[in-house]
Amino acid sequence: MLDLYQICALIATLAFVVLVVVVVRAVLQITKTAEAAEYLALTTAEKVDKTQSTFDLLEKASTFMDSGVYRTVAMGIDLVKRLKK
Repeated sequence: MLDLYQICALIATLAFVVLVVVVVRAVLQITKTAEAAEYLALTTAEKVDKTQSTFDLLEKASTFMDSGVYRTVAMGIDLVKRLKK
């Protein structure tokens, strides 16, 4: 029959085996998650590079809207509309 020390050693061994299995599964999941995050970062970077020209165009349009030329043209259009009334 097993004595108390043998039972404790058996329980400790089983707990260690369960711990190793849990740690291995966690490391595998972390690896998969890291690979997915890397893929997401790479595809996002490619899409941002593709849309950079659109962002440049929007920045130029925004700069033009803030410029004095646009304000002058807008004021001229507004004056013409008021004179037509």
